[in-house]
Amino acid sequence: MSNIDTISEFLLHAGTDYRIYDMARGIRPVSSQTFLDIENGLVPAPLPRQQHAWFGILFFNKQASKEQYIWFVKLPLDEKGLVIPAGRQQFLQIVVEALGQYLENENNPNNQLPENPFTFVPNQNQLADFNSICRTSLELPPSAHFEQFKNYLEQPKEHDWKNLAIQGVADFCATISTSDSTELLINTFNDLAPEIQNALCSSLENHEVNSKLCMQLIDWQQEKTNDLQRLAATLRGLCQGVDKPAITSFLHQVLTSSQSEKLDILILIAARHWSYLNDQSILKMFIQRLADSGSDTFVSLYSDLVQIPEIRVSMLSILRWPDKSPQLTQAIGLLFGQESA
Repeated sequence: MSNIDTISEFLLHAGTDYRIYDMARGIRPVSSQTFLDIENGLVPAPLPRQQHAWFGILFFNKQASKEQYIWFVKLPLDEKGLVIPAGRQQFLQIVVEALGQYLENENNPNNQLPENPFTFVPNQNQLADFNSICRTSLELPPSAHFEQFKNYLEQPKEHDWKNLAIQGVADFCATISTSDSTELLINTFNDLAPEIQNALCSSLENHEVNSKLCMQLIDWQQEKTNDLQRLAATLRGLCQGVDKPAITSFLHQVLTSSQSEKLDILILIAARHWSYLNDQSILKMFIQRLADSGSDTFVSLYSDLVQIPEIRVSMLSILRWPDKSPQLTQAIGLLFGQESA
């Protein structure tokens, strides 16, 4: 046990197969080699949030048991997005040694991690989506809620949406890569209860959405452009949309509308559509809106976004813009601990 330096090594030495998912900004698979490189500080975490890398770890040993186990782990990062060595060592000291005592213990049947500062609990929707994604990865059947939800989609007026479970929504969205599921959703989406539409968008943020479904969501939002909840749901649903030109155009519309003055919308764009900030026109509109919302808000979101490797260069370029507004100048001054008039 003393020779084990990473979670990856621990899982391999325990004889388990495992799957890694990034949980910071939607759920995305991470290869085992990439995860090992992140653990060792060889590459920055691709999607940091709040100076941590957030992972869901599914592991199992088919020879020993039919059960699967899940850990949700967050690793502290430095200013470059690399795992902090001291933090990693503390994590290993607390977790790996404890696991040696608790794994396979009859008092810990689910192989839960002991309480420590490196674990987290996802919200109910994320838990449901993670469960569905894991079951799909392992080629296991969906939960008993799947058929009930599918029946509702096929005949929404014949079923009471209040009887549906969040797990059923998650199970259906885990099948969205199939043409049958996509067509069913597109054909019936406008007839669904608003609560179900919002739940679907929340779940779709964890899956790749094809061009037809992207346009369906955008058209749905355009029907009620002043509906802030619908806009937020659409932004979530488009999180992993493949139609980049359509989403770029949509973000332009959002950022030129009065709804972009709402902090919740700016936070959603930062959390789910950060990659579009490499587009200079979107970046300029977003940053100005962010600066207008207040210096404290700017500092908080900017500090989070600049750690994302994909957009780090674009975020740093803001500091060198020649024609900054007074609000942006003040926000940047606060970022560096300066007082700007």
